[in-house]
Amino acid sequence: MPNLQRMIRPGPLRLLSQAFCAAIAALFLLAAGLPGSLRAQEQPVAGVAELPRGNSHLQPFDKLKYLIVDDQQLDPDEVIARRDEFEALQSPWVDFGKQRGAVWLLAAVQNTSDRPGRWLIDIQRPFVDELLVQKRSPGKPPETLLYADRNTHFDERPVVSQYLVAPLWMEAGERAEILVGLRSSTGSWMPLTFATAERMRTAHMQEARFNWTINGAMIALVIVAIVMGRLVGWPLVTAFAAYVGLSALFVANNEGYLHRFVWPQAMGAYEPANLILLVGMMIAVLQFARLFAGLSQNFPRANRAIQVLQALLIAVGVGSALFWQSDAMRWAVFLHVPFVALAYFATAILAWRGRVLGATPFLAGSGAIVFTVAVMAAVLLLPGRFPMTVALDYFHASLLFESFAFLVAILVRMLAIQRDLNRLLEAEVSAAREKLQMAQALQESRDRYDAARSHADGLRERLAATSHDLQQPLLSLRRGLEDVAASDPGAAENLAAALTYLEGVTQSGLAGVMPANSLAGEKPDEGIESFPASLVLTNCAAMFRHEAQAAGVDLRTRGSDVNVTTEPVELMRAASNLVSNALKHAKASRILIAVQRRADHVLLKVIDNGVGLDAAQRDQLSAAYAKGDESNGHGLGLHLVRQFAQRPGHGFEMLSVPGRGTCMILRLPRGK
Repeated sequence: MPNLQRMIRPGPLRLLSQAFCAAIAALFLLAAGLPGSLRAQEQPVAGVAELPRGNSHLQPFDKLKYLIVDDQQLDPDEVIARRDEFEALQSPWVDFGKQRGAVWLLAAVQNTSDRPGRWLIDIQRPFVDELLVQKRSPGKPPETLLYADRNTHFDERPVVSQYLVAPLWMEAGERAEILVGLRSSTGSWMPLTFATAERMRTAHMQEARFNWTINGAMIALVIVAIVMGRLVGWPLVTAFAAYVGLSALFVANNEGYLHRFVWPQAMGAYEPANLILLVGMMIAVLQFARLFAGLSQNFPRANRAIQVLQALLIAVGVGSALFWQSDAMRWAVFLHVPFVALAYFATAILAWRGRVLGATPFLAGSGAIVFTVAVMAAVLLLPGRFPMTVALDYFHASLLFESFAFLVAILVRMLAIQRDLNRLLEAEVSAAREKLQMAQALQESRDRYDAARSHADGLRERLAATSHDLQQPLLSLRRGLEDVAASDPGAAENLAAALTYLEGVTQSGLAGVMPANSLAGEKPDEGIESFPASLVLTNCAAMFRHEAQAAGVDLRTRGSDVNVTTEPVELMRAASNLVSNALKHAKASRILIAVQRRADHVLLKVIDNGVGLDAAQRDQLSAAYAKGDESNGHGLGLHLVRQFAQRPGHGFEMLSVPGRGTCMILRLPRGK
């Protein structure tokens, strides 16, 4: 903090220039012939501090006297009676370290101006066990300028400030003694400062600006860290935020802001809050170090040592909250500080040697912690040799530097993680692109496979249908061969050998295939023609005449001169399958193949008086390759008929009554 004491110790050049100006002024006064009494009055009195004027301040360390007594109560009358025991201050700063009793300061001050004025005495301490500031003027009773103890409410202070400040009114030319008594469990540090109201206001504004800037910057660092939490990991960010947040509260408590704004009614909360916050900072910074360096994975022994130290700190923190007035408990807290700093620095070295991402700024922050602890230890172990205010300012600034260094370390890690994520994403995109290309190639292969399979299935069905269609004509030829054998045995023998060969071909599945460049399901060139329906009836009657005679079936046709428009070969195949099924499975005595004319279509019927079919049998025969229980065929007949009936304008219907017969009806487009 930019406090008052930094500006009061002039350098040698400034002293020489002031002495030179004073000499010139004295010569000028002598030359003017001023009275000797006036000249003597303006000469400074030895041992008396002249109160500052304008926008300035004074810390009269060279004119202070002190006395340390063992009394537990501040008794100014008893102490002033021991005036001769006061000693001149030998150290540059008012600091006697930890004292069980009370520290008394005595300073003589004088208002050398020709006007009365009001000054402020700044003790520059936010907390005391007991403090007394008195003004003692010759011939007047003592005037208590400030009294405060642990129970003093903030609003009871005579001057609004987070520090203890006493107002001082001095008449023109007045000389007085300022007696200050202090009892404090936190040490005897007391840089007594006399300042004008203007200077005090300016100094406190600068100090507040400095402190709030530090705290604001630390809060900003916490916010930035939280924003990065999702990427670098919430445990690490939480530990960092806890350390920085507790550090900001520690600074605010040391500067008196918590007493001023949070618990103004209890000055005694300063010290326990300080101890608890300090312990919390140490636990949080060790947790941050553990997580950042990855001790649990990379250095398990060091990780266990840090965890043991954290457990001890938790126990000490609980004890400090309950027994904060105990000197042993306070020392227990303070003695952990150097061990924590060294443990943190050792962890940073391990992280740096292990090439942990962000280890370099992490190591810089840990080094700042070690140096800060060393400076504070020197100030505490050598009281009076170093200014506590400057040490505290450095401590506060180093907290900001440490926090910034840790944030940089987190940022380095975040950027590295982001870079790795980008590389991983690029690799995933490249792999996904390759998978997509492979999937497209696989899909194309599947499409080609499906096309080839469909083509093969079509060829298989066509081959089966062809084999099925050839069986009936071959059977008819076999029966007709008997008539030829009676008249020409030699020719009959040759025809029988040929028929045997053809029957073997149909049984094994016909050797012909479709052209290699045919698409799946592609059929040979087929043409739809308009022709007389009676041709189909005539061909069917001729084809099955011998089979019907052998089975004792009366096969008849009833034609018509009506034309049909369809594919002739397919129609012949369908009609022959219906007649063949009736001959083989109906057990009929009569079969009629008939054609009936309708307005816009033609019905081709195959009617038998056989055993008939029930509903279950009809449903069974609707499936492909389905056949009756007593059938020895392939089940393709009705399937081929149904496929033919799926053509536009075609249809198929099966009517049957068990015991009375069956009627198979093909619906055909009427021709011209």
